[in-house]
Amino acid sequence: MIGDSRPISLKVEADPGTAVSREAVSIGLIVTELVMNALKHAFPAAKPDAAIVVSYKVAETDWKLTISDNGIGKPDVKASESKGGLGTSLIQALAKQLEARVDIASDGDGTAVSLTHATFKAKPPQANKMNFVPVKRISEKVQ
Repeated sequence: MIGDSRPISLKVEADPGTAVSREAVSIGLIVTELVMNALKHAFPAAKPDAAIVVSYKVAETDWKLTISDNGIGKPDVKASESKGGLGTSLIQALAKQLEARVDIASDGDGTAVSLTHATFKAKPPQANKMNFVPVKRISEKVQ
């Protein structure tokens, strides 16, 4: 539980970037919820190298937020996604506001929850830039 005095490392890896206040608040709420979940559920027993990592990667208008831990993992990720509690509903609602996709990966080595906001800028295909030489058609009369 959170009241226990077990050492758990918290590491933040963040690219520089900006967000409008409405998005920053949503991202902050998501980080808080997921870190609290990891503190409550990922480490039921003392673990010497217990760690939670918050990662925020930015590339132009695209970004990916990942909160991961090296705890015990979730027993059934698919079941918790479909019938999750209030925290899961909160994450899903905030992700929808942010136009982000939520992915959860979990095994015996920990859990990672990622939110990805990707915008694809379509570029028209470039025409082949080879120099074409017109071919003259030669017609022969066969006699």
